[in-house]
Amino acid sequence: MTQSPVGSAVPAAAGADADPHPEPSTRPAASQSLEDRYGAGRRRRVDRRVAWGAAGALVVAGVGFLLFSGWHEQNVVAVQDIGYTEVNDYSLDVKFTVSAPPNTPVACAVEALNTSKATVGWKVVEVPVTEDQDHTVTTRLVVTNPATAATARECWVIE
Repeated sequence: MTQSPVGSAVPAAAGADADPHPEPSTRPAASQSLEDRYGAGRRRRVDRRVAWGAAGALVVAGVGFLLFSGWHEQNVVAVQDIGYTEVNDYSLDVKFTVSAPPNTPVACAVEALNTSKATVGWKVVEVPVTEDQDHTVTTRLVVTNPATAATARECWVIE
């Protein structure tokens, strides 16, 4: 036996390069890869196919939802205020334009406000059904106090 610099004895036959913990004899050969040992290569391929299939199904479902949910439907109703004319202290003529699909019944809520932005008049107006897409409507609105603003708040399709 030879003496090591730290003072411990090392067998001379083993030398400095010897592994102090030899491998057990049941361990497989070093040339065998992890994929062969655990079958990870095949499982990874199947997992990728499942992931791509799920992603494709989500895309198809999203496109189907957009096509059948009505986002492209032309039943969109828009309103644009033109103005109002004060007839007297207790009534106004409110004028606005409604854009809706032809031959579609539409109703609009018309509102008058005072200087405090409080509602002093309110009315629901049914727009006549016509072949035109744009309708200009003038309606008389009765108010409880003098109004400083009048607007068509919202329009919708009557079902």
